[in-house]
Amino acid sequence: MSPNQPQNEERLLIKGAYLMTQDEQLGDFVGDVLVADGRIVGIGRDLTDDRARTVDGTGSAVLPGFIDTHRHNWQGALRNLGPAWTYQEYRGQVQIGLGQHFEPRDVRVGNLAADLLSLDAGVTTVRDESHISNSPEHSDAAIAAHWESGIRAVFDHGWPSTEAEQWQFGSDRSHPDDIRRIREEVLSDDSARVTLNAMLRGPEMSTPAVAEQDIRLARELGLRISMHVGLGEWGAEQQSIRRLAETGLLASDMTFIHCCTSTDEELRMLAAHGASASVAGALEVFMPGLGQPATNRLLAAGVRPSLSVDTETIVSGDMFGVMRATLAYQQLIRAGAAGPMDRAPGLPTFDAADLLSFATIEGARAAGIDDRTGSLTPGKEADLIMIRLDHANTLPATDVAATIVAGGHAGNVDLVMVAGDVVKEHGVLRVGNAVFDEAAASRDRLFHAAGLRLPG
Repeated sequence: MSPNQPQNEERLLIKGAYLMTQDEQLGDFVGDVLVADGRIVGIGRDLTDDRARTVDGTGSAVLPGFIDTHRHNWQGALRNLGPAWTYQEYRGQVQIGLGQHFEPRDVRVGNLAADLLSLDAGVTTVRDESHISNSPEHSDAAIAAHWESGIRAVFDHGWPSTEAEQWQFGSDRSHPDDIRRIREEVLSDDSARVTLNAMLRGPEMSTPAVAEQDIRLARELGLRISMHVGLGEWGAEQQSIRRLAETGLLASDMTFIHCCTSTDEELRMLAAHGASASVAGALEVFMPGLGQPATNRLLAAGVRPSLSVDTETIVSGDMFGVMRATLAYQQLIRAGAAGPMDRAPGLPTFDAADLLSFATIEGARAAGIDDRTGSLTPGKEADLIMIRLDHANTLPATDVAATIVAGGHAGNVDLVMVAGDVVKEHGVLRVGNAVFDEAAASRDRLFHAAGLRLPG
């Protein structure tokens, strides 16, 4: 446990809630949850504990906190800039245009803003895909923000956004060596609330030799790997998953992000090697240039995906919108209005209960933390949320999973716990709003440094 991660001694007993455990052995039922010392110590009916503070869960659903397996947190102070942007416009405006001007203080503020919005909307874990590693100080600021916010974070160390064009699509530059320092000196504890993964470019964004070298570095350091693949026409041409399989590098320690234009054969290779996938359903629907969500094709290949926001510059940073957009695209497939890769007959479908699974336990598996979170299982750390089902937008909650997916929003999230710490209660975050004033100041400074006018 990190020195920055004190042991939580609060005992909390949630009574009479509808429990959506995401544990195959426990299932869904009306009952109680007992939390002590940061962990779930009891799940059942008619639990009692004289030392615990009691929370009335009547009229509410309790489930594991949502897990976002791919978000570029550093862009949190730039949210909602370009909902109508294409992929190339996003790259030009944000990664290339603004990314080079980020100072460590901007990274801290962006990460904090993204974390707090996440917690407010019931996201208790974020896999922070940090391609703002402009210096060691930038990475340290990102990590410090995760400790400060109280969220569970998997910090995915990436590449810089200085000389951004030199780091992507055929780059011959090796992954920044500072990842060694972070592994050895900053995030060496894989059981802590903030842990380390490697965000690699792979054969789609770097040369095959560099991709292999980077993968071997990550494995030498004992790190799981994430990788963007299947990005538009370039992804279809490169077929990165196939290349990794043919060179013996494809393995179960990898999470592949997007997979929009990865072939069905590649998705079957992914499944055969036990790798996981992250679907950014809202972004892939909103942003032309990536391709369409691969959710149904992944299911056909035998992969139950996780879900992710990606970038708040384009879409809202909550899991409710991601689930709805992912479902909306499936309905286009069923209506015969889908993209060319989704026209195979007999594609499997998913429903609201599946989406909650994708957003919780499958996210934990993709991030390699399902031993400690992702389900309401006794012994796991207490990362959980309570969603009100007696609000105007959720009544009469005939089907609880469908109610949450189709009608839920951050305002229905009444209680949020991370590792047993209450970070939101009675619908209010316990941290203040000062960071959002800092975010506005950071945004203004960045636009000025880039010589850009603020929109509006």
